[in-house]
Amino acid sequence: MALWDLKAKRAGLPLAKLLGAYRDSVRVYNTSGGYLQAPIEEVKEKAGQSLKSGIGGIKIKVGQPDMREDLRRLAAVREHLGDDVPLMVDANQQWDRASALRFGRAVEDLGLVWIEEPLDAYDAEGHAQLAAALDTPIATGEMLAGVPDLVRLIDLRAVDFLQPDVPRVGGITPYLKVAALADHAHLQVAPHFVMEIHVHLAAAYPRDSWVEHIEWLSPLFEERLEIEDGRMLVPDRPGLGLSLSGRARDWRLDEVEFRADGR
Repeated sequence: MALWDLKAKRAGLPLAKLLGAYRDSVRVYNTSGGYLQAPIEEVKEKAGQSLKSGIGGIKIKVGQPDMREDLRRLAAVREHLGDDVPLMVDANQQWDRASALRFGRAVEDLGLVWIEEPLDAYDAEGHAQLAAALDTPIATGEMLAGVPDLVRLIDLRAVDFLQPDVPRVGGITPYLKVAALADHAHLQVAPHFVMEIHVHLAAAYPRDSWVEHIEWLSPLFEERLEIEDGRMLVPDRPGLGLSLSGRARDWRLDEVEFRADGR
């Protein structure tokens, strides 16, 4: 990733343009605030705040011990947001195949953008069965740490939205290989986390993608990504368009001592 950043800087181009950007902004959704432990009123309030800040879609977590509670919370959020706001759910691998199918059938009329990680991340066959059985799109792939596992999802038609994670998959070069295969299969791509890098990669994907707004890494950088009208703007600065903050530089270790006893 650092070498791609350096290459784009030497070319005097944002990484997205070096890769052949199709657009200058990418659709953005927010996850923060939709966690399982949050009271539903808090979830609704934070969803509203996200939309007011310019974010274009809302994702909430599902996977309560009682699925009926998931359905109640989800219905409340949909009613609060209205039918036109893009809404996603993320189960974080909580269900078996039967439970995931039951949930998917129960929410078909809510118009969800996708159901994310309904099954174990490596259950490609199960995801393929769900994708074939449901009208609601299936999304997964963030936990897979290699190109072959992501290619298996593509080959089995196990996803509608592929969610590679550039650090986990091994960097920008393997990510681009996966993205090319996903496009050949006519799939959507919604990369996981690390919006600071993925905004460039999503802009360079032929189909209009989603990026996930999670602000956890913001303290590391001097710059902030801009959001307008439901979309994240691709930085026009060379490379990734990021510089390490002075505070973050203080967190680095200039020297590390390794002891023979492993301590």
